Amino acid sequence: MVNNKMIPKFLSCKLRPSKVNVDLECVLLTDTNEYGDQIRRIICDIHEELSAEWDDIWGFGDVVERFDKGEILWLVLKNNKPISCSWISLETKQNLFIYNTWLNPKFRGTNLFRKISLFRNNRLYNLGYEKLLCVTDNIRAEKGLKKIGYVDDNWKNVHYLLWTSGYDSTFLLCNLILEGKVVQPIYIDDRVNHGGYHSNPLIKQRGENTYPRKSTEIELERMDWLQEKIYNEIPNSKSLLLPYVVITEPIKEDEKISKVIEKYNEWIPNTISEKGWLPVYTDLMVRFQKQFGYDLYWGNDHIEGEFYEEVDCSIEDGIMDVDKLPSKYKDLKIFSGLVQPLRHTNKKEMLEVAKQKGFDDLLYYTWTCWYPNDREPCGECHVCKERIIECKEI
Repeated sequence: MVNNKMIPKFLSCKLRPSKVNVDLECVLLTDTNEYGDQIRRIICDIHEELSAEWDDIWGFGDVVERFDKGEILWLVLKNNKPISCSWISLETKQNLFIYNTWLNPKFRGTNLFRKISLFRNNRLYNLGYEKLLCVTDNIRAEKGLKKIGYVDDNWKNVHYLLWTSGYDSTFLLCNLILEGKVVQPIYIDDRVNHGGYHSNPLIKQRGENTYPRKSTEIELERMDWLQEKIYNEIPNSKSLLLPYVVITEPIKEDEKISKVIEKYNEWIPNTISEKGWLPVYTDLMVRFQKQFGYDLYWGNDHIEGEFYEEVDCSIEDGIMDVDKLPSKYKDLKIFSGLVQPLRHTNKKEMLEVAKQKGFDDLLYYTWTCWYPNDREPCGECHVCKERIIECKEI
């Protein structure tokens, strides 16, 4: 689990020549022979700044190991003192992966990072490489990278999935992994006041105390357990399933979206809206998707009702075709950033697929109940009544 400020994003930069020079010593290293002392110095500087925040900062032993694997250290020195570095590894024949970039705090907020980055890129371009790849979970770093030519192209083709430890989302997660997809699970903590319709939904207006749901801690425990179980049972899952991220920061307000969700609350069947969860959580998902900027996979299955029959005609292979929405529901185009592969599937069909693919046992450990009693499913809430298999203890 990662309690996040930002979800990892995968950026790339096409290498191009640029007219930039720096009055610094810049070297690409493949061993410790000549610059061993300077490497030790920059490791000390990095540890001094970041050891309180990071547990796994690289050390000199990692340097030797990385060099043995063919990786390259970009080192920048001023008056023979190291002030910046980046690690570089070969991703493909033409593309390089760059990571662990660091700049001495004394030089941040200047134009130096841009200059040395472009100077480094010139070097790599002249060596015949075409593209730099990176990953960042820092919004400030992302903005800085985009200023020097990086684009947010999701080069790793990560599938960002809303996961709750529930039956549907866990089925979708496992299915994507078995298809060889890289999956980044995301959990939205709805105990946080995210504003919008979430702060004053119909259930609160009625004076009910049914939102937020009472299952968050149990869901997070189940996700921890399920993630480890998946790593142990599904081949290659350790390289495909990224640690899940919990959204604990308030989601950006969007009055237009929240107003549409109020209409949505009127359109959906009473059997769903009376409990109030779906429209409230939908407000969070849609606003978060817009703020995040990538499509989000949402594991919600087929729901009976005239409204859903009309709207589902616009969804094919999980993708909403806005042009196919009925005219009276055109406002639901706000959902177009949510990929819904299960919209034409029910829970019994999911169970059969899971049996065929060998992960049906995992579905018995998913958590569905919103209002548990002594950590046991209540058996009374809307989702408890929809569950088709036993909920086993972990």
